[in-house]
Amino acid sequence: MEHRVLEYKGKMVFQRMTMSSDFRRIPKFFKEDEACFLFLTEGVFQFRTPTKEVTFQEGDGLLAQCGNYYIEKAKTTDSNENLSFIGAYFYPDIVKSFFQSDLTIRPFSHPFDATKVNMEPMLKTFLDSLNFVFDNPVIADENMIINKLKELLLLLSKSEKAESIHSFINSLFDPYQHNFESIIQKNIYSSLSVEEYSHLCNCSVSTFKRKFKGVYHTTPANYFLEKKLQKAQELLKIKNLPISDIAFTCGFENISSFNKTFKRKFASTPTDYRMNQMDNLLDR
Repeated sequence: MEHRVLEYKGKMVFQRMTMSSDFRRIPKFFKEDEACFLFLTEGVFQFRTPTKEVTFQEGDGLLAQCGNYYIEKAKTTDSNENLSFIGAYFYPDIVKSFFQSDLTIRPFSHPFDATKVNMEPMLKTFLDSLNFVFDNPVIADENMIINKLKELLLLLSKSEKAESIHSFINSLFDPYQHNFESIIQKNIYSSLSVEEYSHLCNCSVSTFKRKFKGVYHTTPANYFLEKKLQKAQELLKIKNLPISDIAFTCGFENISSFNKTFKRKFASTPTDYRMNQMDNLLDR
């Protein structure tokens, strides 16, 4: 609906975008190991890293290292609601040219993959000035753009309480190392496909399947389905928990697929299974 870009040496450094939130899941691809900062000015979305989900709402800031992520539709979002945000992209070759001293003197004290940023008054004032540049592109020469990028880095390093700007920058381009099993366990009840799991694990589908079989001794499809149905069994024992909530909590796309899958496994619908459980408790 709107997409304005500020470039430096042919690379997109800043962008302002408004888009529909009528989507399910969009992969965030990093082309040159760049880190990114995003400020959400309208709407809400889920940001999925390899091991966690973070909800971002209007007024939140996001700082993400280079890595593989997904932007997902928030579970409570109206499909007609728009998303508006301002993004900034930090490329290693551009950023490291800002500072002449060694950028690897010591690691950043707070390792992360993606984190919420405290949008203190200084950062909000910066974004107001950046909006002015977007609205008046005639003034946006490369000197102004690169100075704005450097200013943002300095502000973010202060916001994140980094020991130094150098350690902060180094942290942006030192990808957080995720354990394969931790990625699997943190996403068991998601609706991720095998292709999407392999993206989060930063490997090909064939490599993902091979590693999975070596760790869990079965296929991804069998393992995830078994875990989801086991969780569904436990949740069905909670009398007042709606079956629709159970279906989505366990990672099923809709109630119909949950009912069919559950009945195929247990020869009983979720509703009948719950009633039988209640009857068994009464008989004891």
